[in-house]
Amino acid sequence: MKKNKNQKIENKKKSKDMLIIKIVVGLIILILYTILVVCVTAHYFSRYLDNSNNESNKNFVSNSINIENSNDEQKNSGITVTEGTGDDNTSNVTTIKLKDKVTKESKYEMTVVGYDFAKKVVPPNTSSFYTYYEAKEDGHQYLDIKIKYKNLDYTDITADDVGSVSIKFDNKYEYDGFCVIEDTDKDFTYANITAIEPLTEDNLHYLIDVPDEVAKGKEPLTAYINIGSDKYELVIRK
Repeated sequence: MKKNKNQKIENKKKSKDMLIIKIVVGLIILILYTILVVCVTAHYFSRYLDNSNNESNKNFVSNSINIENSNDEQKNSGITVTEGTGDDNTSNVTTIKLKDKVTKESKYEMTVVGYDFAKKVVPPNTSSFYTYYEAKEDGHQYLDIKIKYKNLDYTDITADDVGSVSIKFDNKYEYDGFCVIEDTDKDFTYANITAIEPLTEDNLHYLIDVPDEVAKGKEPLTAYINIGSDKYELVIRK
């Protein structure tokens, strides 16, 4: 009887020891599993961050602007300018010169090909009926800023939505312009009803009504060209 009692006590002790061993082994397995999950999660999170940074760098490059200088000595050189992110509107203005080709990847190519002052602005083709613009007010004339624009996007863009042009005279007087576009016959037509198709190049004219004092003066004159979020300045007169 005593032997059976001792046997039962021994069996209970063994069962208790086995339970403790199982609990300890279970805790060890849980700890190891937790460590494994943390390591795997950290690994994939690190890869996610790397991919995000790479994607950001790709977007940063895709938003770059390339400017090919028209100067013969620098014809093969290019300047990459990135879009500014500051609140100051003047902090992200890119200075260009006449006939510089500005390329925004997958968006546009833009070149200011010339500018003229005239009381009456006529299209390149005047051999027959044509449209012209004449400053109506005495002592005023138009500044015609001519821009060659190529649509590199995959959708049409209305010519009037390409951008805007304004000028500043003597560093304080500002004047805004409006856009007209040349049609296939080299006559002027309305920019708000004319679409520029993908990979198509068109000639835009931004007409700015100014007093004769602006046209004939010697004070500084600068044009500001806005295309989307991109801003350019072109010094017409120093």
